[in-house]
Amino acid sequence: MDAINYSYHIKNGWVIDPLRGIDRIEDVFIKGSKIVEAPQCYSEVKQVIDAEGCLVLPGLIDFHTHLNYGHSDFGIHPDLMTMPNGITSAVDAGSAGSANFAGFFKDVVCSSDLTIKSFLNISPVGVITERHVEEPDPVYHDIPRLAYLFERYSDQILGLKVRIGKNFSKQFGLTTLKATKTLAKELGTIMCVHAVEPESPYEEILSCFEKGDILCHCFQGKGEYNILDENGKVLECVREARRRGVIFDGAAGRANYRFEVIQKALADGFMPDVISTDVVAETIYDPRVFTLLYTMSAYIALGMPIHEIVRAVTATPAHLMHLDGVIGTLKPGALADVAILKIREKPFEFADPFGTRIPATKLLVPQMTIKAGRTAYMKIDFAF
Repeated sequence: MDAINYSYHIKNGWVIDPLRGIDRIEDVFIKGSKIVEAPQCYSEVKQVIDAEGCLVLPGLIDFHTHLNYGHSDFGIHPDLMTMPNGITSAVDAGSAGSANFAGFFKDVVCSSDLTIKSFLNISPVGVITERHVEEPDPVYHDIPRLAYLFERYSDQILGLKVRIGKNFSKQFGLTTLKATKTLAKELGTIMCVHAVEPESPYEEILSCFEKGDILCHCFQGKGEYNILDENGKVLECVREARRRGVIFDGAAGRANYRFEVIQKALADGFMPDVISTDVVAETIYDPRVFTLLYTMSAYIALGMPIHEIVRAVTATPAHLMHLDGVIGTLKPGALADVAILKIREKPFEFADPFGTRIPATKLLVPQMTIKAGRTAYMKIDFAF
């Protein structure tokens, strides 16, 4: 039997690939596990996929998830809950800490087809249950074990994760954040900071951040402080932090975003670097978060250009995962991760956790997902 040289030819689809500046109808070819240049002879193609009327995107990246399935109340099943929604790569945002990261890596990361990177929780037990939050006292940080894990899993761990705010910092204020920053410097890494209903102004919080550090839930609207000033403009300390190289992740979560904050920030020219879900077991397919496609669709309704939305779920998170050109693009040579979507035109509304509703007409609906050159999902009527 003759060898099949090319696996797929995706034709007639509207390709958006921000890394290459592509935003047009274009063919995509897959050979084995990689995106490739067009073959000289199209008869070598195994399967032709007619994507007319569809968006063809690099496989989506959900940069803030909780994937510790079977080891945590929060954990979702990595492959089952992502690939049917066009997601081919994800980052676990600190589900595990020094005491249980090795088990998370062995049981979840190594057993998943999804490309996964991780943040390591500064708390030894990480995020394991809804019944209580992690211990914020820095006295419990297992610094020798953290240092070992960063050395042992250097290709896997992206940085340290810490949560601050009314429900997390308790009586410690910014002490835990500052201790995390000190340790991050010692380990030569970055930190990802959950700041929701913070008890300190953003000027004080962001003064602890350096280039590469990530503020997630950047559009949170709980409590006295958010990223806007009294006139609804983005704080100068936020803009200055961006100029220093701080990364801002929308990370929706069940109650960690407010449409009013997003709208005013976008109107002031401030877009998130990353769009992610912070999805957990309770919120998968729940209207507060649902999936990454739902969150992306909300940003369409809020007025963010779709090209920039795609950048925030492909090229930018790929760079932050140190996988530039490997994922997050349809450039020849990249891993053949592809999301094929349709924009469903239908009048409806999005609602945020605070009861604000915004009108919408466009919803991104998954049709097919290809992971490393293999079909990971296909809508039953897409092939016919």
